Amino acid sequence: MKKKYAKIPVKGDKALEMTMQDVLEGLEDAAGYFAFRSIPDTLEVLSIEPPKGDPVAERAPLATVYTVPQRRSVDIVDYLIARENLANGASA
Repeated sequence: MKKKYAKIPVKGDKALEMTMQDVLEGLEDAAGYFAFRSIPDTLEVLSIEPPKGDPVAERAPLATVYTVPQRRSVDIVDYLIARENLANGASA
């Protein structure tokens, strides 16, 4: 025997919250799409080249490069022993 009425599912607070989060994420995606979509003829790039005759760029000196000597040994055991000796006050 078929029931004459259908049960309507009741959503709890957490289910409603999750539904609203999904809706807000969809709206955020749509807003991002419309904000960043490319419309032809709105921006035309004429050329990309460095500026000519820029006195600041021509006068800028190059940075000095300093090299730091490597103090660690290739052998990790020697390095650890030397580090312990320095920490204990013994000469390496």
